[in-house]
Amino acid sequence: MSLALTATLAMLVQQAFATFTRGVVPVLAPPIGAELGIDPSHAGSYTALAAAAAMAGTVGVGGFLRRYGGFRVSQVSLAIAGAGVAMGAPAGVVAIALGGLLVGFGSTISTPASSHVLARVVPRPRQPLYFSIKQTGVPLGVAMTGALAPAFAALAGWRGSLALCALLCLVLAVALEPWRARFDTDRDPTAPLGLAAIGETIRSAWSPGIGGITAMAMCYVGLQFVHTSFVVVFLVETQGRSLAAAGGLFSLGTLVAIPGRILWGWLGGRYVAPRRLLAGIGFGTAAAFAALALLPVSASDALVLAAIVLNSATVMAFHGLMLAEVARLAPPGRAGPVTGGVLFFAQIGQIVLPPLFGLLAVAAGYAAAWLVFALPALVMGAWLWRDRP
Repeated sequence: MSLALTATLAMLVQQAFATFTRGVVPVLAPPIGAELGIDPSHAGSYTALAAAAAMAGTVGVGGFLRRYGGFRVSQVSLAIAGAGVAMGAPAGVVAIALGGLLVGFGSTISTPASSHVLARVVPRPRQPLYFSIKQTGVPLGVAMTGALAPAFAALAGWRGSLALCALLCLVLAVALEPWRARFDTDRDPTAPLGLAAIGETIRSAWSPGIGGITAMAMCYVGLQFVHTSFVVVFLVETQGRSLAAAGGLFSLGTLVAIPGRILWGWLGGRYVAPRRLLAGIGFGTAAAFAALALLPVSASDALVLAAIVLNSATVMAFHGLMLAEVARLAPPGRAGPVTGGVLFFAQIGQIVLPPLFGLLAVAAGYAAAWLVFALPALVMGAWLWRDRP
């Protein structure tokens, strides 16, 4: 159990910093847009670019996990994502977009890498809880983005903020090195890295039992990135709040996802079928999006925070349950590659939903966009409630 706890803590930290990189540019979209002459709603386009690159990473990571080990891939993921954030600091729109490809590629492969590590060292009955604890790194990373990116921008401008955020990731990648040999004992130097490994990863996502989780991931991950990409922009553009105030509310509300994930993991490992919990999360996400739609322009900070908290406890808190369910159903030693296959399809939701939300927000306003995007969560929740694999 000491080994399991050490691995969980290490993977939690790397997950937090990998997630942190995904939100830096969207959170800084207002000052970036003001200087470069682009609409902040293009944060959704940046998110879609990152997701497109993430698809390549998740579908191709399986062979690398088997050849080099999950811990080494975690370190490399942080280095790649940090380099992507840094690319936008000295240049303009094109460099930011190209950097988004690196951010998406690097940050996403951290999840199958961490699943690969934990599936080997955590006893199966404890996996829902331990995977959920590890996945608290996601809301922690989002909260770090909301707190640190605006703070760094206030000190050094948005370009300086990008550079400082990138530096944090690179330092962590090096700091994890002393633990690498302890956890990457399953390396297979002969593991294939070619098209055969990629095809096997894609097919595994639709194997019996896992296909339903894959469909859910496409919906929930897309809605998660709608939430993380647009809440701060929504509060600045329609609620009249400053970037620092909006980022502070977003950061504070997102922290609720940390105990939320642990609670869902504990319940899913002991008392409630994971699919039933995942269905309830869909219903809660629909309610949370509707709450954002109904916020008046003069809404108090407490009311805004309540809506963000509801989002954080639902669409930001399902990942540990999902990943533990994938690890449970995957063949022995294949949790990482199968997770990569599921995340490959999850990126489709991330590619499609944020840009559509941005277009709808421009055309019909944010209130209408939040309401329309509550519907997929409602439908998926109802489908999971009836699903009996």
